[in-house]
Amino acid sequence: MPHRFFLANLSDSGTAVLDGIEAHHLLHVLRASPGDIVELFNGAGLVAKAEVVKAGRRDIDLRVLESHREEPSSRQVIIGTAVPKGDRFDWLIEKATELGVTRLVPLTTERSVVDPRDSKLDKLRQTVIAACKQSGRNHLLELSPVTTWASFVKETLSSSHSFVAHPGPGAPVLSSELLGNHSQVAFAIGPEGGFTDGEVALAAEHKVTPISLGPLILRIETAAVALAACAALRSL
Repeated sequence: MPHRFFLANLSDSGTAVLDGIEAHHLLHVLRASPGDIVELFNGAGLVAKAEVVKAGRRDIDLRVLESHREEPSSRQVIIGTAVPKGDRFDWLIEKATELGVTRLVPLTTERSVVDPRDSKLDKLRQTVIAACKQSGRNHLLELSPVTTWASFVKETLSSSHSFVAHPGPGAPVLSSELLGNHSQVAFAIGPEGGFTDGEVALAAEHKVTPISLGPLILRIETAAVALAACAALRSL
């Protein structure tokens, strides 16, 4: 399989110019030369096989040989999550991308301890691209701006087949039957201290189903991967 590179302004025919980080990797790591074949994708479903025509010092000219468009998944999977500390959020983003999550929303809640800046989110979007390149995914995961819990409940959970990871008396364990065949599924994951009673009550007002992920206490990023994996398997 040819090496894959992200090019946002990719066209389905003609020529293309690769620059920036992607060109640096192709030029200085893979030592590209005219005649080499690579795969380009624009993150919105367009994929092309392209030939290196000219390798400059900082950019590469390519010729598109063939292309096709891949339709997005018929199921939209959204995860709203409190942000874990350190590089655990990077890992969460990488795995959510690999597992086909459509959109990930960083949440601020009453017990949140991390509120990532825009510069951090921009860096994480590069993590999304890298994960797409590695996994063969052709639609980028959408990383939303930081959103308050109330806004996420009212704008996303209320309009989706939605669940909040909040184990309590009688909360069912997430299953294929609970997920069903809905076109849009949304999950919410709280901070290390969990959601407050008031936050859970707000979700209940909007008909969000509380669920358990089993008897063990999971870290934020582990819960996110578990939920994404369940949704991915249900989509097969």
